Amino acid sequence: MISLLLCIGAFLVCLFASQRSQVIGLVVLLAIGYAYGITRANVPDPYSHFIFDAAVLGLYCSQLFRRLTRSQEYRVRGVKSWLELLIAWPLLLLLIPSQDLLIRLVGLRGTIFFLPFMIIGARLTDVERYELATWLAALNLCAFAFAVTEFFTGIEGFFPRNELTHRIYLSKDVASYSAYRIPATFLGSHAYAGSMVMTLPLFLGALQQTRKEAFRKVLLVAGAIASLLGILMSASRLHFVIAAMIVIIAVFSMKSKVSHLLGWVLIVSGIGWLVSGEQRLQRFTELQNTETVSERVIGSVNMGFFELAATYPFGNGLGGGGTSIPYFLRDRIEKPIGMENEYARIMLEQGVLGLALWLAFITWLLTRPGLAKSDPWFYGNRLAWVTCAAYFGTGLIGTGLLTSIPQTCLLLLNVGWVAARQSAQGNESVLSEQNNVMAQVPRLRSSAVQVGRI
Repeated sequence: MISLLLCIGAFLVCLFASQRSQVIGLVVLLAIGYAYGITRANVPDPYSHFIFDAAVLGLYCSQLFRRLTRSQEYRVRGVKSWLELLIAWPLLLLLIPSQDLLIRLVGLRGTIFFLPFMIIGARLTDVERYELATWLAALNLCAFAFAVTEFFTGIEGFFPRNELTHRIYLSKDVASYSAYRIPATFLGSHAYAGSMVMTLPLFLGALQQTRKEAFRKVLLVAGAIASLLGILMSASRLHFVIAAMIVIIAVFSMKSKVSHLLGWVLIVSGIGWLVSGEQRLQRFTELQNTETVSERVIGSVNMGFFELAATYPFGNGLGGGGTSIPYFLRDRIEKPIGMENEYARIMLEQGVLGLALWLAFITWLLTRPGLAKSDPWFYGNRLAWVTCAAYFGTGLIGTGLLTSIPQTCLLLLNVGWVAARQSAQGNESVLSEQNNVMAQVPRLRSSAVQVGRI
C-alpha cells in the first residue's frame, strides 16, 4: 500500500512541477531517480518497481499539450524522426505473441520508455541547461553524503538483505574481497557511477559560461569533485575509464585561464592523494591486467553473437533477450536467452532489423556537425558527444544502457543535446535573418513615406 501511494505521489509531484517549469520537472524527476534505489530496497513489494516509471509518466503528461516554440521545433526536427522509428518497430513487435504479454510489456518498457528524453534534451535552452547543471550538482552532493556514510559505516544500515539487494551484496570484491562497492542511494554501484559520469559534461560546460554566480561556480566545482570521488567509491572500472577520459579531454581542450588549470591540478592531485592512501578506492588498477580485460571483451564480442543472429533473425520476443525482468515475472519467460552485450539484447528482442535501426541512429548521431567554437556551450557539447560515444561503444561489453535509473535518462538528455546541434545552428541563423528583416521594416516604411511625399 505504501509503494502504491509513493507511485501516485511521484506521478502528481512530477506532473505539477513540470507544468511550472521544464527544468523543475526534470530536477524533481531526477531526485526521485536518485532516491529510487534506496526506496525500492526498503519497500520491497511489486508496486515499488513503478515509482520512477510513475514519475516519468507525470513528466510526459505535462508535455503532451505544451506547444513547441519555433526555436524548439528547429532543435528537435532531426531527432524526432528517429524517435518515431525507434518506437514504432517495438510497438509492432508487441503484437507478436512470442512471449507472455506481461514479459512483452516489460520488454517494451525497457526498449522505448525513456527514449522521449532525447526530445526533452534537444529542447533545453542554454539557460535551462545551466539551471539543470546547478541542481544536479546539489543532487550529486546529497548522493555523495550517503556514499561517504556507507563507506565508513557499511551498507547494511541502508540496504536490507532481500531479493532486490541481492546484487549489491554480491559485489564484495573490493580491497581483496573485504569490502562492498558503494551504491549510495542507487540500486547498484554501476547505476551510481554511471549517473555521476553523465553529469560531468553539464558541469564542465556550465563552468565555461561567462554569466556564472560565485555560489553556483562553487556548487558546480563541488559537484564535479563529489562525482569523481563517488565513481571511485563505486569501484566501477568501466565508468572510471570514461570519467578519466572526460577529465583529460576537458583539461587539454578547454580554453582556460592559468588559475583554472592550477585548479584542475589541485583537484586531480587531491583525489590522487586520497586514492593512494585507501585500497578501497583502487579497484581501477585491475585494468592493468590486460588478460582479464581482453577476456571480457572477447567473451562479449565473439562468434556467439553471430550464431544468435543466425538462430534468431527475428528475435526471441520483447523481454526474452536479456532485458531485466522483475523477480516475480521471471518464470513467465519462454526460452530465456541473453548475452552480456547491449547490442545482442537489442538483436534478440527486436531482431536484426531492430539492431540495424539502432546502429543507423547511432551513426547518424555521432556524425552530426558540432557547434561553432564561438558558442558558449561548445566544450560542454563536445564532452557530451564523447560521453555518448563512449557509452554506446561500451554497450558491447555490458547491458542495461537503456534501463539504468536514472543514468539512462541523463544519457538520453545528452543524446538529445548532441542531436540538436545542427538544428540549433540552423534556427539561430533563421532567427537572425528574421531579426534583420524586422529591423529593415521601419526603414522601408520611412522610404515609402518619402516617396509618397515626392
